[in-house]
Amino acid sequence: MRKHNQDGIPTHDLPNETVSGADDSFSHSSRTRKEATNGAKNRPRVSRALLMRIAPIFQHACDGRAHVRHSIELEHAPGTKNPTTQVDCLAITPFGVFVVNHFLWTGLVKPGTNEDELAVVDDRGDVTIHTSPLRRAKPAVRHLRLVLSQHECPVESIAVLGEAGGSLHPTVPDGVLTLPDLHYFVRTRLNRFRATHRRYLEVDNLASHIDWLCSRGRSRP
Repeated sequence: MRKHNQDGIPTHDLPNETVSGADDSFSHSSRTRKEATNGAKNRPRVSRALLMRIAPIFQHACDGRAHVRHSIELEHAPGTKNPTTQVDCLAITPFGVFVVNHFLWTGLVKPGTNEDELAVVDDRGDVTIHTSPLRRAKPAVRHLRLVLSQHECPVESIAVLGEAGGSLHPTVPDGVLTLPDLHYFVRTRLNRFRATHRRYLEVDNLASHIDWLCSRGRSRP
């Protein structure tokens, strides 16, 4: 067993010429080690590809009222060694905010020995332990829950597995999904919110608040 540490804009605003390239970056699984080291450089492209896949799902569930952003940088710990965290996409809906990240692993993804790890079994039966993408998103989730507390806004993390080369064991944590699972997941969250009999959240206000937070972080010296 090996351990491996792996460290909106509306869809109609996306240039048509970016579609095929972005889709390929989301579904392609045969990445070399050199490509993996360039992950930060490729992340905006992957984030945009993820946006193009998930935005229609959230918009459908929200009757077109969702705001979906991509390539978000949140300043969750100003003044510290690691003040910011990167988020592939943020979905802002009338029933909560969702931190959505993409991950691309080859093999069968299973639960690890604790909630912060996932195990990946390759076709030879070898097992590699990865930090869960849900664990990596915790700083962003905690930060958003804090800054949106006045809105009483639920904030949750979702990790979407790339479309080629990987599969999920049925017992993986609830927020670890394949793209076809996302519609059902979003509907369950909508129904859960409805069951509270609360008024829907003001999506435009939430989006403006988050945009202001992101712009403030970018302008900080």
